[in-house]
Amino acid sequence: MKKGFFFAIIFLIAVPVFPVAAGQVDLLDFGMIQRGMSEAEVLVRLGPPDHESFEGFSPNNLLIKSFFYFSEPCRSQDITTVIMLKGGRVVHKERIYR
Repeated sequence: MKKGFFFAIIFLIAVPVFPVAAGQVDLLDFGMIQRGMSEAEVLVRLGPPDHESFEGFSPNNLLIKSFFYFSEPCRSQDITTVIMLKGGRVVHKERIYR
């Protein structure tokens, strides 16, 4: 009995901590992404990206990459959220509507 209770408590504590699955980023979460935010903070808030691209290195040898979050196929409007990182920090964010 104690073992089952222990696992139930761990499950209830751990579930909100795990990042959400990739997919469309809602406007509230998009608004919470700020310049200077770390890559880890972005991953915790938005989850792993649907696609990740590496653009190269800046003159200071900082890695430049972008995270792409696509809307689900069943959505009426196609929205792509792009988060650009340089040296592990957010430098640009945008939403592309198609």
